[in-house]
Amino acid sequence: MSKRVEILKIRLEQLEGDANKLDTRTHKLRVRKQDEQKRMLSSYFHVSNDKFVCNANSDTRVGLYYDGDSYGTIVSYELQDRWSRDEMTDRVETSKIYHNGSTYENIDESMLDQSQARFEFMQCAVDHNDDIIAAWNVIEKKYDKLISTFTEARSAIRQSMNEQSKDIDKLEKEALTEKLTSKGFKFVKSEDGKWRSGRLPELEVRYDWTISRIKSLKVLRMSASGKSADLEITQKSNRWDEGSKSYVDTDVVDIFKTVRMEKVECLIRSAKVNKQLVD
Repeated sequence: MSKRVEILKIRLEQLEGDANKLDTRTHKLRVRKQDEQKRMLSSYFHVSNDKFVCNANSDTRVGLYYDGDSYGTIVSYELQDRWSRDEMTDRVETSKIYHNGSTYENIDESMLDQSQARFEFMQCAVDHNDDIIAAWNVIEKKYDKLISTFTEARSAIRQSMNEQSKDIDKLEKEALTEKLTSKGFKFVKSEDGKWRSGRLPELEVRYDWTISRIKSLKVLRMSASGKSADLEITQKSNRWDEGSKSYVDTDVVDIFKTVRMEKVECLIRSAKVNKQLVD
């Protein structure tokens, strides 16, 4: 890695850290907003029978439940929120009541208790619907305004990160091309690669032809566009030795023309991950 690339990567890490801090602050504000909206929703609903509770399980929904049962919603009130580019537009303008269709197996006072709780819950919705919608929108706009104060800084950081990444990619590609066209790359068998343990790398030199057991690779000539190249590749092979009456390892050098450079770059990245590159 060149000194310049190293400096750029350090700067990129700093920018990523700054972006993460802003993202964390934004996330915390959104959580605070949702918590405040849930508390507001809960404050408008109550029933007289302590067998039942009113809980806001999201920032737009509050439901009536039996105490101790947070899943069996008896009736719920839900705000209909929508996204808009216009910051002055209210995100919530309407609401709905969702009422489950109950079947009673026991004909007793529990039916009347639940019916009374339903009635009281829906009466709260009728009495306070306009106030709830207005309060929800006030909270939404308050936090949206706070979050918007980070927008310019976040945009500037993201732009700097993109530029930094492009510069790093460009320098790394130039360094890769320079090495491919000069010394080339040498490879060894992978030791702990997940899928290629004990193997030399392979390369797709044509759409229907993949060569394996590559020991070294070098670019002899690159096309004007830089998208393909003629390669000198050394492969590990075996030949029969009459003297020892056994197969012995040997190196075979071949030239492969107009191989796509994206395949070569993929091979180098894979070999680096699988620890097959010789420094």
